[in-house]
Amino acid sequence: MKKKTSAPKKTRNLEKSRKEILEVAFMEVYTRGFQGVSVDDIVKKTSMTKGAFYHHFPTKLDLGYALVDEVIKPMTVSRWIGPLAEYQNPLEGILKQMKLLIGKADPAELKLGCPLNNLVQEMAPVDPGFKTRLQSALNFWIDEMDVHLKRAKKNGYLRSDINTRHVAQFVVMTHEGFYGMLKGLDDPKAFDAMFDSLKRYFETISA
Repeated sequence: MKKKTSAPKKTRNLEKSRKEILEVAFMEVYTRGFQGVSVDDIVKKTSMTKGAFYHHFPTKLDLGYALVDEVIKPMTVSRWIGPLAEYQNPLEGILKQMKLLIGKADPAELKLGCPLNNLVQEMAPVDPGFKTRLQSALNFWIDEMDVHLKRAKKNGYLRSDINTRHVAQFVVMTHEGFYGMLKGLDDPKAFDAMFDSLKRYFETISA
């Protein structure tokens, strides 16, 4: 009698293959842009067939949407939001993460820019589905940043008159602006001047 494949194992295999496609696709899109990459380009770098690809993602746009929801959004949390919980003063955490992840980043990586901002620039103007998901990712980032800034205010690190939502929006804009400027200027040394300006801004709003 043939042994039946258990549902949990089949589910794990599907999750593994989906993860493989997303990992390959992320790097391809990050380095070449969404419109510069084809499904064939991605499939060739996986261990799967084109049919297996379409089983997970019926269209290339479906893949793009999944990249925002399942890769870029969680990456934002792990890089820019999660670490702030370790700091009593989130402003200190924001500066340290920027110094670590941007100031000390490989120049070759900085030339590629921010994955989220790249897609905002490339795809938000041309596809409503992308626009909706990218806006959701940005608003999620701002919302989570605001949570930490409210904590900073409650614990006496921010002035009582400060609108934390406005600061959260400014911080997210600054992250994206840093990447955009460093990508455009192709000069990692420009980071120090921008970082110093952000640090001075934080001093003006600190309690």
